[in-house]
Amino acid sequence: MKKSKKLLIIIAGMLMLSSCTVAPLTGRRQLKLVSDESVVDSSVSQYRQFINEANNKGLIVNNTPDGRRLKNIGNRMATAVETYLRENGLSKKVDSLQWEFNLIKSNEINAFAMPGGKIAFYTGIMPVLQTDSGIAFVMGHEIGHVIGGHHAEGESGRLAAGVASTITDVFTGGNVISSIVSDGLSIGLLKFNRTQEYEADKYGMIFMAMAGYNPEDAIKAEERMLAAEKGGRSVEILSTHPNTEKRIEALKKYLPEAMKYYKK
Repeated sequence: MKKSKKLLIIIAGMLMLSSCTVAPLTGRRQLKLVSDESVVDSSVSQYRQFINEANNKGLIVNNTPDGRRLKNIGNRMATAVETYLRENGLSKKVDSLQWEFNLIKSNEINAFAMPGGKIAFYTGIMPVLQTDSGIAFVMGHEIGHVIGGHHAEGESGRLAAGVASTITDVFTGGNVISSIVSDGLSIGLLKFNRTQEYEADKYGMIFMAMAGYNPEDAIKAEERMLAAEKGGRSVEILSTHPNTEKRIEALKKYLPEAMKYYKK
């Protein structure tokens, strides 16, 4: 029994070590038990289901001024992202990006991107962001999650929590300690997600700058979302993010680097 426990620990350790990679944008160490490519098919399938359901309810509003505006901004951002990837030795990532931009009728202040280049904005966020550059920043932020491999990283974290819980069960026979280990890892992953959010912010500024949008406007867009939040509105897109004031301070620190990519 002792040998089997040691073997389990060794196998788990080797699995974790062999699955460490480097984030393509920042060089940050990442745990990747699943590849970025492996999450594309499932993500595209989920996105397609979501869009089909919204379309059946008449909630896709792409043929409106804001819908056409979103697509125009999206096309500029897509060109910038692909240029960035090719210029930084990441051309293989371009192959998995089949861009799609949809505007969903909803009062929710939210937007998201999924692996494969699938983007969705809710109409509720448009008047908060106000400007094309504000929209470009949020889109760049969401795309930053995709390019940064955060979806696969999150899935890997959940798998790692499961492995840790299993190992704890072997030693404890399965009791409350196992739950504590799992909960502790979940808290750790929450902090790690905050790191991802800052990472996505930084590259959102760079991508928008490359697309011809002034990255200074990223700070203004974040300030408008903060004002909406303080005004009592539910800003769903901020719900899993770090403290908004701290994000604004971080954006100010990222600005000099982002401005290097900006050409009016």
